[in-house]
Amino acid sequence: MNHGAAQKTVAKAETAVLSSATHSLEIDTLGFEYASIDLVFSPFTSAAATAATAATVIRLAHSDTTGTAAQSNISGFVSGTDFTVAAGATSTSGSATGYVHRFDVDLRGRRRYLTVYATPVSTVGVITVARLSKAEASPISASDKGASTQAVG
Repeated sequence: MNHGAAQKTVAKAETAVLSSATHSLEIDTLGFEYASIDLVFSPFTSAAATAATAATVIRLAHSDTTGTAAQSNISGFVSGTDFTVAAGATSTSGSATGYVHRFDVDLRGRRRYLTVYATPVSTVGVITVARLSKAEASPISASDKGASTQAVG
């Protein structure tokens, strides 16, 4: 089996997240041991807004139940405390991203639900894509993998 193919994708895209708003995605990790989560911001429209940092908040929380009531931040995954958010970009050579952050998470010993939070410094599109791997039972079909369609070869 191709272990790269035995993953599940969970994604959320928002076309315009305001600087006063927060993009979030809750991920059910049941049956998986590892998550790699990319948080992608579109290019910023104002160079001044990206001079020091692309976001005021980037963090990862977890809980045993769905919803935000019982969540707690995961040590090592909170901006301003555990890492520094780099500046965003108004454009990047050869790509259309203004900022990308990755969380690589060992899920063993973690709570079932992870939630990604991001608050950009100015209005941008935000996409979160999580790839869950090391499954108890490998997903085979496109829908099991969190995809609309798939090609296997």
